[in-house]
Amino acid sequence: MVSFYSEYLERSITVFVEDDVVCGVTLGSQRPGNGARTMQTATTAAGKACQSYLAGGDIDLNAYPVSLRGKSPFARAVLHAVREIPRGHVTTYSELAATIGSPQAARAVGNVLNKNPVPLFIPCHRVVRKSSIGSFSCGVHLKQRLLQLEGVRF
Repeated sequence: MVSFYSEYLERSITVFVEDDVVCGVTLGSQRPGNGARTMQTATTAAGKACQSYLAGGDIDLNAYPVSLRGKSPFARAVLHAVREIPRGHVTTYSELAATIGSPQAARAVGNVLNKNPVPLFIPCHRVVRKSSIGSFSCGVHLKQRLLQLEGVRF
């Protein structure tokens, strides 16, 4: 596990890594301890990559394996498909559903993404509604910031 503070997102990030596999990511909701900014340097390759990504680096977080232990075949298909969305691009929930061969399952796709265990490494922020940015488990503002970081304007 490695935790660091992201100036860009203004929140603490924790990356859980086990045997070089990313098992979880939490995007904290506020500054650590009395508003103090802790600028720890990540100590795992995945943690360092995540920290660089959030600092604006052109980092491909797909290079790091993620754990989908306990996920259904449908959820695995959704999460694998999301990893294929290139940085700086978005797709809709319905397009993603069609991509995995379930064109009527846009809502189910959204439910899977709401429970994404490794946001950033599985970039669910790149999935939007047809007519709006859509929702995000950590808040729409954070989704907007992540898309802006990648050059997508909403």
